[in-house]
Amino acid sequence: MRLTLAALLFFLTATTVQAFTIDDIRIRGLERISEGTVLNYLPLEVGDEVDGAASADALEALFDTGFFDDVELLRDGTTLIVEVRERPAIAQIEFSGNEQLDGDLLREGLADAGLGEGQSFDRSLLARIERELEQQYFARGYYDIAVDSTVSPLPRNRVSLRLDIEEGQPASVQPIRFIGNRSFDTDRLRDQFEMGPAPWWAFLSNRDKYSRERLSADLERLRAFYRDRGHASFRIESTQVTISPDRQRIHVTVNLNEGPRYAVGDIELAGNLVFSEAELRPLLEVESGEVYTQRGITRTVEALRDKLGEQGYALARVNPVPEIREAERAVDLTFFIDPASRVYVRRIRISGNETTRDDVVRGELRQFEGTWLSTTDLQESENRLGRTGFFGDVRITTPRVPGSSDQVDIEVETTERLSGSLRAGVGFGSDQGLILNLGIQQDNVFGTGDRAEFVANSDDSDTVYRLSYLERNHTMSGIDRRYAVSFRDRDADELDLTDYGLQSATASYGYRIPVSSNDRVGIDAEFDEVDIELPPDATDYLRTEINRNGTGNQVIRGSLFWTRDTRNRAIFPSQGGRQETRLEVTAPGISDLDYYRLSYEQSRYFELSERFTLVLDGTLSYGAGFGDTDVLPFYENFYAGGIRTVRGYDRNSLGPRDSRDDPVGGNVRLLGRAELRFPLSLEDEAGNLRLSTFIDGGQVWDTERANVDEYGDINTSDVRYSAGVGLVYYSPIGPLTTSVARPLNDEEGDDTQFFQFTIGAFF
Repeated sequence: MRLTLAALLFFLTATTVQAFTIDDIRIRGLERISEGTVLNYLPLEVGDEVDGAASADALEALFDTGFFDDVELLRDGTTLIVEVRERPAIAQIEFSGNEQLDGDLLREGLADAGLGEGQSFDRSLLARIERELEQQYFARGYYDIAVDSTVSPLPRNRVSLRLDIEEGQPASVQPIRFIGNRSFDTDRLRDQFEMGPAPWWAFLSNRDKYSRERLSADLERLRAFYRDRGHASFRIESTQVTISPDRQRIHVTVNLNEGPRYAVGDIELAGNLVFSEAELRPLLEVESGEVYTQRGITRTVEALRDKLGEQGYALARVNPVPEIREAERAVDLTFFIDPASRVYVRRIRISGNETTRDDVVRGELRQFEGTWLSTTDLQESENRLGRTGFFGDVRITTPRVPGSSDQVDIEVETTERLSGSLRAGVGFGSDQGLILNLGIQQDNVFGTGDRAEFVANSDDSDTVYRLSYLERNHTMSGIDRRYAVSFRDRDADELDLTDYGLQSATASYGYRIPVSSNDRVGIDAEFDEVDIELPPDATDYLRTEINRNGTGNQVIRGSLFWTRDTRNRAIFPSQGGRQETRLEVTAPGISDLDYYRLSYEQSRYFELSERFTLVLDGTLSYGAGFGDTDVLPFYENFYAGGIRTVRGYDRNSLGPRDSRDDPVGGNVRLLGRAELRFPLSLEDEAGNLRLSTFIDGGQVWDTERANVDEYGDINTSDVRYSAGVGLVYYSPIGPLTTSVARPLNDEEGDDTQFFQFTIGAFF
């Protein structure tokens, strides 16, 4: 704040002369600012008494507005005169040379800092903003930046501000240098750094852009790398960062001290263990005699805390204390356990569920009021709420109850997502041809959690209509009820199968019974009516099937399935697995045909690293007739080949064929897959795109029909394999799946297909 001589004299004389009472206030020197604005900020008004302290407060208040370069307080009898000199107003702001920073964003940033168009101009603030602009460019790797500002006066006490920016070229990080590494070569250490020269093909990568935060993160990864390989005393002695004279290249040198390599020595558990040592020992992720690893210690601490948290000791502390024995090159570990006090849940509060009813949310929770706080139950509650699909975000916190050391409340904060959808799409697949679909779905009917759905789908071979309703929590024990009707019109010739037409109408009613948090049993009763139409030139295979079972059949079928799902997410999971066993069997005596189908499928996901996930998938299916039905009806046969089963082979082409060499499927199917998935780039860790390399295998056999010459007996040498590269992208119009595959052991007569793809949602 700058006081004029007159203002200072007023202040000094005011402290020595008798104070006066204001009868009138006059303001002089205003050009743009209204008199009312000044009076609004002036902490004095008519009738107030003016003394030294009051005048000082008035000057400070007016200077704090930022509107004035100078303020004087004068006295004329009992009249207070406020004389001001306004700061110029910023009429316009222009930028030139700013290719990396958008001009509108720059204007917005300047306005937030107090230098916007229409605001008062402060030259000292401009200098600080110039330095801030340079820092913004430094953060983007532009170190040869120059910012020059020009202030031009305009009429009516206004100025024009122009910022000329010379960005120069961005500086790039050169290959990282290491000094002191003996156990690992430089290339291996550089692989631990996300910062470094960008590969030639990654032209959009910012890998070669330097920032202090990125370097710190890379150095921490380097420490973890060494300590996970036995170097318990590893140290980074110093780090030098230099820039070339032309400001185009950044050199980073890391001086390190690897220290010797240690093994894990004795492992002790100390403190209040709560559990027996025999129960806790299996949780240890480190073992005596193995190479010392920091990652194993961290996982051990997490496992022990989770175990204690199961019993309500949510605030437990586990402190690993290493003791190095230099002579033996060993590190003894002692895990000190302090369970603290057991914590109980007083009440559960739910917020954010504007549509979903409280009882629906509480039905997914595995933590209850009045019980001790369990970390595993909390995590499972959050996962179950996320799997409902009703919420875009779920956050569970446990604030302490005021005045209590052993009680918490649970606050469940949800953000609801749109639960209704109208889907209409067009797609194309190398298997399905043109795909048209319409879907209307409401996943949370009136906030009850019920699901209603209508689907119409059409492609080259099938037209499908389906109407279904799932009533969640039909019973107090959490059993869901489902009923559905559907209609299918199939042209098998378009599926590259033996030529026939099929129309089927199905009505089903069933229950979904939760057995545990991850297990569910389903029971369905289905009524199915099937009509088959044969072409005039039908094959002997089809005529034999029609003579055996007729062209029209009605069956009442029961379906029983068990599902276990431990995946960490539904799309591109990286941990856990999913397995399902399903049995479908017709009711003997009241169905035209008697048959059953049994299948088992399991998928496992292994997180090899932050980027790579190994997927192992296998399916075994079997069907047969019983009673008066000799064989599984041909239209219920299993098929293999194509982008969904064995890539590299034509759809449905594997297994038995008829006299025209058209596939007819079989009653036994074996499928297997090994796939390595990874994101396209480091920036797409949680995106909707994954690449993969894979090996597929599969085959179909028919063990019931005597007229099947080939693939009548199960022989693993018949299994066909393929290998290739795949891509899955969840696009706005539906999933896009492509593969390029080569058969590994195809034989004469096999139909192969090198490139396969499908796009658009289908049902």
